[in-house]
Amino acid sequence: MPDSDATRIPLQLSRGCVVASVQVDLSDEVLQRFRSDLLDLLETSGSTRVVVDLGGVDIMDADDFGALRRTLSMAAVMGARSVLCGLTPGVVAALVDLGADVSGVVAARSLDDALALQVGVDEPAEPAEAEGLAEPESELAEEEIHGSRPAADRG
Repeated sequence: MPDSDATRIPLQLSRGCVVASVQVDLSDEVLQRFRSDLLDLLETSGSTRVVVDLGGVDIMDADDFGALRRTLSMAAVMGARSVLCGLTPGVVAALVDLGADVSGVVAARSLDDALALQVGVDEPAEPAEAEGLAEPESELAEEEIHGSRPAADRG
């Protein structure tokens, strides 16, 4: 298949954030096309937020993950903060077992959680560093877990 016919990862703007929904098998060609499309959309839209939903990915090796991280690093150089979401336990376990570098990755369990992390972000932020994948830490997530609002918001 020629490069121009490579499968594309769909990109859309939602709440001022570029959302990529990965529902295809990753290959060098797909990842190369994704990098080009994402960076072009960041430039034309002026967005500073990216969410990559990997819920449709059943298998990912360390090379594919490395290529994805390099793309998100390029987006960061353009001023965009990125959050991964939808990673399955099997994919996460395989990446860690394969020795993939997951340090500094900001991740959320779902697309809703990822968008909640990105809402109100006007400037790029440093990724949360953790032993493994970072979990969402937001006031919204805290409210949902504990079923209450911060004291300042109670009336």
